[in-house]
Amino acid sequence: MKAVGIEQFGGREQLRLLEITEPELGRRDVLVEMYATSVNPIDFKIREGKRQNLDFPVIPGSDIAGIVIGKGPEVTRFSVGDRVFATPKQIPGATYAEAVAIDETLLTRLPLQASFQEAAATPLAALTAWQNLNERIRIKKGDHLLIVGGGGGVGTFAIQIGKHLGATVTAIGGSDSQSLMKKLGADHVLNYRKKSMLDRIDAADAVFDCVGGEQQSQFFDIIKKDGCLVSIARQPDKQAAERAGITAVFTSISTSGRLMKEIRELIESNAIRPVITKVYPFTLEGVKEAHEQIESGHTKGKLVIKIKEQP
Repeated sequence: MKAVGIEQFGGREQLRLLEITEPELGRRDVLVEMYATSVNPIDFKIREGKRQNLDFPVIPGSDIAGIVIGKGPEVTRFSVGDRVFATPKQIPGATYAEAVAIDETLLTRLPLQASFQEAAATPLAALTAWQNLNERIRIKKGDHLLIVGGGGGVGTFAIQIGKHLGATVTAIGGSDSQSLMKKLGADHVLNYRKKSMLDRIDAADAVFDCVGGEQQSQFFDIIKKDGCLVSIARQPDKQAAERAGITAVFTSISTSGRLMKEIRELIESNAIRPVITKVYPFTLEGVKEAHEQIESGHTKGKLVIKIKEQP
């Protein structure tokens, strides 16, 4: 079957169109025929060699959206023909491919009103926002939540989830993201390029940092005592956080079918929706172009790779 991956670490020129064998199924695995996947920043970082303990060829990708075409002997939750979406437990999850094997406990059915491309734009980014805001920070009604990088893939979901949980949301992004962040429900939007940006932020109960960068510790001073900063992009300065009287942590997600079901319910209740900026073809050039865009660091919303036509 066709896949796009790498046989050595490096730049976009290392991406190759590969012919690989169909994945073997474990007893509780489901084989999903892929209709779409998406591109995340972790994809190009893996391609560049940020994770060395990988066997080549490496197939990037962490978002699954497709139809069940096979299953192991102990699979009970899904049948051939079911439309499903998920993010694999391992990263990279080899989703730049025509088929993917995944444990049935990580899957859930496609949201009723969602296309495969919309579903593919959702799992990793939405899970990252949902798990951090709902289970780690535990945002509640009346909180003031500051989102750094509100225009990106995770940030666009975080704005919507913050509002769903009852927070007042301030979102920081580039000048080209201001209207999008406002449209998604942010109460206040700020341009990170403005020098006076920090002076315009009211004290926050929590900061969700999707960007990292040298300015991260500057946000410590606007977080209320006993508040927190959670980052998915950079390890915070723990000593500086302690001096400021706050908690600051770096996190990653732990996926599950339960979380995917919660994401599906959020979509079906119209609490969240993916923002798709561009759809690329499942060709070598298409994937290279998608990587070039995600590497720019200025992508609004999500980039999707269409693997098959919607049936």
